[in-house]
Amino acid sequence: MPSENVTPSNRKANGKWNSGVSGNPSGRPAGSRNKSTLLLEQLLQSRQEELIEKTIDLALQGEPTALRLCIERLLPVLRERRVELALPEVRDMAQATAAVSTILTGIGEGQITPGEGEVLTGIVETQKRLIEAQQAEQYRKTVERQNTQMEAEIQDQLRSLCRTDQTSPVETPNDIPS
Repeated sequence: MPSENVTPSNRKANGKWNSGVSGNPSGRPAGSRNKSTLLLEQLLQSRQEELIEKTIDLALQGEPTALRLCIERLLPVLRERRVELALPEVRDMAQATAAVSTILTGIGEGQITPGEGEVLTGIVETQKRLIEAQQAEQYRKTVERQNTQMEAEIQDQLRSLCRTDQTSPVETPNDIPS
């Protein structure tokens, strides 16, 4: 018997389900696990110590797979290494350029890999953008301050002009000598 939630619009003309639509809307809960997987984990858990000891024994006897398992657990694969490259402090654009130059030299001399150089250059570029943003903010504040000062000066000049006009007598056409 078809589910009540299934409508003809949930399927394509060929009878297949539309993308993102399931014939079982309640479906399997996210994160649920197979019963067989749970049972196997339980069995392994109860004999965990024995299995570890056996693996170590096999590794000590020279079994390559056991050796690899033990070494991988003792020394996991390094994803990144510490980069020792003396970069100048970056506080302005000239120092950012010097830092990128140092990175390129380090790549050329083999001190760092090109991938490490790319990461370091990205960091310097971020610092450069932060410096540019800081400079733009300082410029904006300076312009704003100058604008406020100019407005105040213009207002003062307008006030003094208005006072001068009010205190001086207004000449009418009759007052003008001919």
